[in-house]
Amino acid sequence: MKIDKKEFKSAVYKLVKLIPRGNVMTYGQIAALLGYPRAAQYVGWTLHWAKFEDVPYQRVVNRFGGLASGYSRGGREAHRFDLETLEGIKVRDDMTIDLEKYIWHPPQDLIPKIRSAGVLEDIPFKSP
Repeated sequence: MKIDKKEFKSAVYKLVKLIPRGNVMTYGQIAALLGYPRAAQYVGWTLHWAKFEDVPYQRVVNRFGGLASGYSRGGREAHRFDLETLEGIKVRDDMTIDLEKYIWHPPQDLIPKIRSAGVLEDIPFKSP
């Protein structure tokens, strides 16, 4: 399935804005919820360019809880700083977090809305 880049970018930003403060999602989790389970890397690229948007992109990590080496504000050290100071998330020495503790799973009633791009715009969101 071909991705409409503009629509996908908008959906990624909106979904990331739903992640509560102090929680994270993974790139793959976001891609799958948007209906593109093989687009985790594209989620990463999309968030890399979100630095000028009002998007809490520090709340996204890899599937192992690892921090982004390509984090747009300065690599893993900057990602660590943002997670610890902005989110209150403890980062381990190996630059990973405890996914079991911090992972956020959207409420079940929200998932169908996330998956249908037409309704995604109707999701009330605020950056917590």
